[in-house]
Amino acid sequence: MKTHLFETGHENTCSIEDIKVFNLTISQRENETAFAKLVVKRDDALSKIPLYGSIVCEHDSKKHLLFKGKRVGFPRQMAEDLAEIEYTSEPDDANEQLRRLSESLKQPLVYDELFIAPADENPINVLEARSDLFTWDRCRGTVSLSNLFGGGRVFDLSNNILTDSLKMSLGDTLLDSVTVEISAEWIQKAEGKINLFSAIAKKFPKRMVNTLTPDQLVKQWPKAFDKIGPAASLKQSGYQVVQSKLKPFTPPTTGILDIYPTVTPLITMLNDGKPESVRLKRSWFKGELWVYWHYFQKRREVVHFTLHQSSQLKGHIRAKQKILRLQLQSLENVLVNSGASSFFISERGQMAITHALEIAKAHLAGSSRCIEIEFEVPLLSAVDVTLNDSVYIKSDKIPGGEVTGKVTEYNFSITPSGAIAKIRLSVAAGIQETPINNLPVNDGYVEEDYCLEKQHSHFITPSEIRFKSYHHQTPKEGLLNPYGLSLHDFIKRIDVKGDAEKQCQHLFENEYPARENTLSCLNEMPTVIDVELLDLRTKGMLEHHIYLDVLGSWSAPRQIGLG
Repeated sequence: MKTHLFETGHENTCSIEDIKVFNLTISQRENETAFAKLVVKRDDALSKIPLYGSIVCEHDSKKHLLFKGKRVGFPRQMAEDLAEIEYTSEPDDANEQLRRLSESLKQPLVYDELFIAPADENPINVLEARSDLFTWDRCRGTVSLSNLFGGGRVFDLSNNILTDSLKMSLGDTLLDSVTVEISAEWIQKAEGKINLFSAIAKKFPKRMVNTLTPDQLVKQWPKAFDKIGPAASLKQSGYQVVQSKLKPFTPPTTGILDIYPTVTPLITMLNDGKPESVRLKRSWFKGELWVYWHYFQKRREVVHFTLHQSSQLKGHIRAKQKILRLQLQSLENVLVNSGASSFFISERGQMAITHALEIAKAHLAGSSRCIEIEFEVPLLSAVDVTLNDSVYIKSDKIPGGEVTGKVTEYNFSITPSGAIAKIRLSVAAGIQETPINNLPVNDGYVEEDYCLEKQHSHFITPSEIRFKSYHHQTPKEGLLNPYGLSLHDFIKRIDVKGDAEKQCQHLFENEYPARENTLSCLNEMPTVIDVELLDLRTKGMLEHHIYLDVLGSWSAPRQIGLG
């Protein structure tokens, strides 16, 4: 087998210079670009090695492109006649390729910006809830998405494995479960206006404001911009008068019924030392009392759940758990109803829970490929193998007699003594018979109203993780539905002391001769209105916990039978 290095351009592969390669290794591991190390003539290394090169092997007049990339640094390990040079397959526009690919993957249900810090532009964020990795093609210099469990192609190398090269081992311990705490913090905000006048008037006789002491009533009547209750400013929850009016008027006459009297009955009192029967004026008022209410309350909501993994290894190896604490970013731009007392019970909140379940699944998936298989084959049988491929092996040395694993590392070596490919597979020992691939965006979900409260007993994620409806776990503290409050809900109590009827009675009880200064008794019983409104005072952080009931467990595909 002959190996050649050709000089190439950025875009086109042009055979400008043909340099003989004596030794070659091409290696690549998951999550990394490929590297090529070549041993060439010392003179070629100093004068002919191109910046951009393509490595081609030739056998039986057939040529195979093995690698294309850019030289890394200067020649190293130069001996008397030979020198080693290194190339990387990372393209010049690697960052731009990653950016474009990551932008295309920002799709609902598998990506949620609430889980990403605003300044964090790392492309890897789009894979947080996926069972996928970025993979770089060593020949084309392009990046694509590759599933953890299955590549785009499956190579059967059963008959090519070199004697005694097949090895199987247990890698990292798989996760038995992932426990997640997902929290959201926001300020519940609500505001509105209510007119208290009609409710106050109904507490008076005849259901209209009337008094014998109008001056005191007008003096105590709230004025515009007055604050009601303990709130000190508009930055705190509370009430503020925005429009106030108390206007005297003459009520309609009702003839002999005299329903709305404008004067009191005759009352005896001293006038210049002589008893005299007089009538006092009874004042009636119309008006309005508009109060602006505002509610600001810090809230923190935490959802708890545990997602378990089913595996053929369960019960045979030490159980391992993982805890994830996920903090959602600012909710200001996603809260449809800023006055809501719960975020996770909303449709948007349920989408966040679904995404958190997918994140937990991704962590389980990343640990599920806990069996590693290594083997060697002649290079020509694996010359096209990449990290986006799977390999099928049938052998009596493997439990169950066969295995299909994802390529996670390879090393191509060409020396004067031969050309060998060393390949490592990662294998999942799950129980799911059908391999798990990326489902379509909406696959596995109920219809558009899937988030509506109490419409379904359970829900399902793109990875077919089911969980029970949790919408009955509503908050218990603070205002739960501010915009659903009526005027009656805001008014806790209205007391009217010293209304006109009671003032008249008090005058009769103290008229002359019982009391010489009968009018002074009105100072003892002025008309006083006392209103108690719903307490809107801001409390400390109100915390609410939701406990999700996940149905069943998740499983990776069954890529090997451990019997």
